[in-house]
Amino acid sequence: STSIDRVATAVQTEHPDLRRQAAPDGTVTLLFSDIEGSTPLNEQLGDSRWMEVLRAHNALIRKHLKAHGGFEVKSMGDGFMLAFASARKALACAIAIQAELGASEPMQRPETAAATGVRVRIGLHTGEVVREGDDFFGKDVNLASRIGALAGGGQILVSSLLRDLVAASGAFTFDEGREVVLKGLAGTHRVYEVVVGT
Repeated sequence: STSIDRVATAVQTEHPDLRRQAAPDGTVTLLFSDIEGSTPLNEQLGDSRWMEVLRAHNALIRKHLKAHGGFEVKSMGDGFMLAFASARKALACAIAIQAELGASEPMQRPETAAATGVRVRIGLHTGEVVREGDDFFGKDVNLASRIGALAGGGQILVSSLLRDLVAASGAFTFDEGREVVLKGLAGTHRVYEVVVGT
């Protein structure tokens, strides 16, 4: 299991109250992230260096979370679940995280940059927390976490609903999307990758 899976499992058990993080219409946008291949990376770097990387990663996530008005629902190791009242702010946060990682590689010392290869994957989905109650944790949290786990390092994947919510703004660019099967969820689901830097 991934760090995203572990965070999602914990949240589904704890059922945190997200109503304060919801928009006036009851929707909340969830962001799941973790470091791709964190276990082999830990083994490669050793525990001391890994803890440096982990602290820098966590600080970076929390810096952008605060800047975009989000809420940290749960973190475990390198896995995060964040909540936002605005789908646009959530997506802007994800883009800012990936942009900083790609631009400055802040968690890599110059002498070990080629060896560390820290790459974060991010998935987002918008659900309706107020009206759906407990079902929210069975469906929307699961969907958001599965999209996050499907992403590759450096990628931001979003659900079709989130894409539809932000598309009219013209502020974001997406690929053509693809149909995927997500573990534990019936049928297929269309996901879109955010195109950054266009």
